[in-house]
Amino acid sequence: MFMKTFTAGVLAISLTVTSLTPTTASADMSSDDAIAGILTLLFLGAVIHNSRDNDVAPTPQRQPRPAATRDWRVLPASCIRDRTRRNGNTVRMFGQACLRNNYAHVERLPQACHVRIRNQEGRIRQGFRVRCLRDQGFRTNQR
Repeated sequence: MFMKTFTAGVLAISLTVTSLTPTTASADMSSDDAIAGILTLLFLGAVIHNSRDNDVAPTPQRQPRPAATRDWRVLPASCIRDRTRRNGNTVRMFGQACLRNNYAHVERLPQACHVRIRNQEGRIRQGFRVRCLRDQGFRTNQR
């Protein structure tokens, strides 16, 4: 891009300068002037040729997405936990902390599947019910 602008500027200046200086018409030209003129034309031709070759933009190559983002509906099976509530019932769920560490799209999980339980020690555990997520079209990375 710089070469195009530079070449156009040089050409404009040279045309302006040559048209402003009055000269007398002479048919005799020394061999030094002829060589200088030919070299100038070759230089300008090379600059123009190089600027045209550099204009070809490479076609962008499509980059494959990593496997983790290719299918955001695949959940890590290592996050499945069986938690026991205070009343003795067991809830099968994906642990929320484990999902935050091992799954990039926690914010896309349906909130209808979110569960918050209090275990037998009185601690609150949060996560997403396995069956609910399966019914919503999610699956684990184990076949």
